[in-house]
Amino acid sequence: MTDEAAVAEMEGSEYSLEGRSDRRADVEMKQGRVAALLRKHGRDGLLLLAPESFTWLTSGATVRGTPDPASAPAIYCTHEARWLLASNADSQRLFDEEMEALGFQLKEWPWHWGREQLLADLCHSRKVACDAPADGPADLLDVGPEVRLLRRGLTIYEQASLLAVGAALSHALEATCRTLPKGQSEREAAGQIAHRMMHRGVLPVHIGVAADGRSRLYRRHGFTGAAIDKVAVMSATGRKYGLHVTATRMVCFGEPPDDLKQEMNAVCRVSAAYVAATWPDSVPREVLMAGRRIYLISGHEHEWTLGPQGHVTGRSPVELTLTPRTDELMQSGWAVTWQAAAGTAASADTFVISEAGASLVTPMESWPQKRVRVQGTEVLRPDLLVR
Repeated sequence: MTDEAAVAEMEGSEYSLEGRSDRRADVEMKQGRVAALLRKHGRDGLLLLAPESFTWLTSGATVRGTPDPASAPAIYCTHEARWLLASNADSQRLFDEEMEALGFQLKEWPWHWGREQLLADLCHSRKVACDAPADGPADLLDVGPEVRLLRRGLTIYEQASLLAVGAALSHALEATCRTLPKGQSEREAAGQIAHRMMHRGVLPVHIGVAADGRSRLYRRHGFTGAAIDKVAVMSATGRKYGLHVTATRMVCFGEPPDDLKQEMNAVCRVSAAYVAATWPDSVPREVLMAGRRIYLISGHEHEWTLGPQGHVTGRSPVELTLTPRTDELMQSGWAVTWQAAAGTAASADTFVISEAGASLVTPMESWPQKRVRVQGTEVLRPDLLVR
């Protein structure tokens, strides 16, 4: 089945993320892309060693309980077949819980041997490409950049999966903000976010909670034992189905001071400018300039220099950092996280790019919204929750 036919078939049906048929179709589509890559380079097979590549080709299989990267499972693909390469300590769980009925065969090594011998035997007398050749046998063709480019463009199935992850992550942040007791510590709030994420099957990759102005000092923060008395910025990056999303929400106890209102208004306008400028073939430099102009007219010009404003996400939390020097044009199917900060206030969400523009992946759930009009386009951004 061609990519176009597979997409058409999937677009016309409802997705079952817990089922196998749609996921199997997604795996088959990706194997077709792998076959095209092998034909391009005249190779017999492709060895995928990076965890992000593993979860990409399996459309969501998760590697767990293997702290040693040298013992992690891998994938080997030819033009028409695919194998899971795994230790005997992992193979049964992977097939039972992660890869059932997806068309993978098994090549297994005894846990006490290590995977090096299996990889060497597999590649012997074959012309093999690899996404991470430094971790495999010698004489592998490095196609890592091309594999990363392939996985950057999310399929229709992956976009549906991303929406499910985004809804769960937004719920965790917003429910924590709505129920947070005044005086609770940043650490306790982070624990609530993590609990709500994991309750819905989302693995916390990063959680940040900044109380009462700490976000003004630290654009990148974790959490401490500091008490939350007035304002809290809560951010999270989570992973499920092997896909990542990021979002930020803010809560304030009592009437917010005028400077916080002004800062919140600024970050909403900046993030709205990023969203409105994000289309297929848009130039990252120009998108960033649209936000920088809003920083300038809002009286926060220097804030743009204090931290990253956006990145492409997906199988890796950051697939591509977006800077004025980024050459790649935005593409349909990319997932992008835009983030803005001014003073204490911060705003971040994840979007999927399509021919209709940037669609929100981390939706607002019973949350105050600010309507921002940018060049005739109305963009909804999460406002400050006042309790």
